[in-house]
Amino acid sequence: MIDAEDARICLSAGEGAEGGAGAVLPPIVQASLFRQPDMAQLHHGLAREHEHAVYSRGTNPTVAALERTLARLERAEACKCTASGIGAISALLFGLLKSGDHVLFVNDVYGPTLELAQRLKDFGVTHTHLVDADVDAIETALRDETRLIYFESPGSMLFGLLPIRTICTLAKSRGILTAIDNTVATPLLQKPIELGVDLVVHSCSKYIGGHSDVVAGAVMGSAELIERIFYRGYMLLGSVLGPFDAWLLLRGLLTLPTRMERHARDALEIAHFCAGHDAIAEVYHPALATDDGGLFASQMRGHSGLFSVRLAEGGFARAKTVADRLVLFGKAVSWGGPES
Repeated sequence: MIDAEDARICLSAGEGAEGGAGAVLPPIVQASLFRQPDMAQLHHGLAREHEHAVYSRGTNPTVAALERTLARLERAEACKCTASGIGAISALLFGLLKSGDHVLFVNDVYGPTLELAQRLKDFGVTHTHLVDADVDAIETALRDETRLIYFESPGSMLFGLLPIRTICTLAKSRGILTAIDNTVATPLLQKPIELGVDLVVHSCSKYIGGHSDVVAGAVMGSAELIERIFYRGYMLLGSVLGPFDAWLLLRGLLTLPTRMERHARDALEIAHFCAGHDAIAEVYHPALATDDGGLFASQMRGHSGLFSVRLAEGGFARAKTVADRLVLFGKAVSWGGPES
């Protein structure tokens, strides 16, 4: 399930970082600013702050080591890390859009992303949200002013899949950018850029961190797009990832392949159990879908530890009762750590 090259990238996370002296993990460069040898170098660094460590709001050596590793995993040219997943999404939307533009959101999308889209209406950026949409419906929803198709596959909560290659082909024919939230799959189980997507975002708080001890985000894509997002979105919004948090994420990457294999195996076993239980009407797990047109097999190398179920009766009240009776599963808002 896990590609051998990806495993090597994870095991060498941060390798070659400056000042490492051969350390397995790079040092935590806990500095807010960096001296330059002369004014000419300072001016050059400020003009290319996405590449040079001048002030840690822009580039920090420890954060840069993480960004290089994540970019390699996603097969992207460049990456910018942020202080949260929504920080990465905010930098992307504010960095690429302007008044008069339109965004098409497709599939079940992370709630705060849609809340941000509502806020962007105050700045003249409109949007449409399609759920359970096929490609024809997506094409119909496009406008002359559509600049971005933003989607999730697997989608939030119900984990439905979209035909990523087909959507990207349609977008490119119209000169429209595409972006995907790939948090659920991780870079190990799905490679959206290889499928044609322009930009990939992650909440690194989840599987990439893997220990429920860090909040972070990342956006990856071409060097040109990430540079544009860096100056127009990231730097001005100030969602800065600190070097210690970056170090925690580099540590998490070391075990990501092993963790994802175990997450996937255990979750699928439980999903099969749920599928045969009389109290459960439906199981939402991509590997169990029978009507996806082969998307799971063609787009993904496996699925993570996330799935959901619909109870046969009782609705939300019954669901809360079931959740409260569970012993191993805690009641909390995030996922991706070793606990359930």
